[in-house]
Amino acid sequence: MPEANKYNGWSNRETWVANLWLTNDQASYYLLLEALKHSDSDYTCAEWLQEQLRDQLDQEAGTASTWSDLLSTAFYCVDWVEVIECNRE
Repeated sequence: MPEANKYNGWSNRETWVANLWLTNDQASYYLLLEALKHSDSDYTCAEWLQEQLRDQLDQEAGTASTWSDLLSTAFYCVDWVEVIECNRE
């Protein structure tokens, strides 16, 4: 990936922000820990975490609007495998 698209050492800003919140908010951190225990496969853990968070997003921003579309777009830019890999270390 070109260096111009990176953010603070992460693949993009969305991934950095997702990891920041997952590691600094108690409820989110417990969800991240649960994801890490879900499987030995980073991909499977990332898929599980993304599904859990997508359900939360759907509940909180369920009404169609500019804001829900922007949030969804940013959500799908997150590299969930990168988040899992970083937190396994």
